[in-house]
Amino acid sequence: MFLWKMYLITFIEIISFLIIGFLLTDNVLKNVYESARISFTGNVWVVWFGLSFMLFGIYTIVLSFFVSKENRLLKDRLTSKTFWLIVIASFFGVFVPFFIGEIPF
Repeated sequence: MFLWKMYLITFIEIISFLIIGFLLTDNVLKNVYESARISFTGNVWVVWFGLSFMLFGIYTIVLSFFVSKENRLLKDRLTSKTFWLIVIASFFGVFVPFFIGEIPF
């Protein structure tokens, strides 16, 4: 039962970061891209998901410093290759437009 509670908390965290990522993408990152002369059109959802999971990854790393190392779910997340692959891909999704001048994908 405890493990299911932790999975529910993780699910709520992910949904929360998707909402926060959407709000930041629409209100902040849009202005940053447009000030860098990057057209904020196309597959903007890639940037939204990238920002959301980038924030989730940073949150997980910071949380690992404050939560007990005995937390199995957090430990499994930090040692997961998939987690790190998604976090690295999310950084690319957010920062690549600054190098190529448009939102790709």
